[in-house]
Amino acid sequence: METRREMTAAKLKWIAVITMLIDHFGASIIEGYMFRSVHPWPQWAYMVDVFVIRDIGRLAFPIFIFLMVEGLYHTSNRLKYWGRLVLLAFISEVPFDMAIFMTRTDFENYRFFKWFHQNVFFTLSIGLLMMILLEYVRPHSRFFALDREVAEREGVEIPTEAWYYTVARLVLCGAIMAGLAYLNHVLRADYGASGVIAFAFMYWMNVWLRKPWLTMLAGVGALAFFCSVTEIPAAVDALIVRRYRGAKGKSMNKWFFYFVYPAHLLIYGCICYLFIL
Repeated sequence: METRREMTAAKLKWIAVITMLIDHFGASIIEGYMFRSVHPWPQWAYMVDVFVIRDIGRLAFPIFIFLMVEGLYHTSNRLKYWGRLVLLAFISEVPFDMAIFMTRTDFENYRFFKWFHQNVFFTLSIGLLMMILLEYVRPHSRFFALDREVAEREGVEIPTEAWYYTVARLVLCGAIMAGLAYLNHVLRADYGASGVIAFAFMYWMNVWLRKPWLTMLAGVGALAFFCSVTEIPAAVDALIVRRYRGAKGKSMNKWFFYFVYPAHLLIYGCICYLFIL
């Protein structure tokens, strides 16, 4: 039975979606007015955008990663899950560019693609692919809380192997993480290599300790260190997930959760074209 004080996956999804909408309002509407428009804008708008709206928005991405780390062990078909993210990445690219980067000249000349920066679904897709591959190759050990939990739940023994197999597995894990982080950098997807590194930190912390707030803190710390100190406000997420115990809760429609991303960016892009640029 879900209690009012318990944090569920459904509540986390709503927090992530709402903070994302707020963040993109700043990145699209307010910053579009300031940097892509010829209209004058008040100086205080910059302060509100940077220190209020965008700080609130920092909470969204780590929550999305956390939900995907958790979802990795609850989805019935990981490759199908990954395929949906890849599809959404391509669907979302034009709305993303419309909302964040396109100028009035771009709109009037039908230049709808900006290849220098791709949307966050590319990062989420690569991060999920990395975790799927790590699940196949990583070593299993009684030192990992996740392995102990699975062994106890399924009534099986944790497999053991020679030390050199473990070393080989860890080297392969390192190659997978480095290769996919570099791929995200080359694709110029949102957050670059640091986004995939944050996935890796959350994944391994979850495997090792299975404590939600430490898992979240590991990911936020990786973003703050490898991406920007402006990600530090997302440390609030560690407090949010302290009451998370793995409950699913009354979830929103799956397709709403997916398509709210391109839909709201398309709306913001149209607002920019009609009223701002």
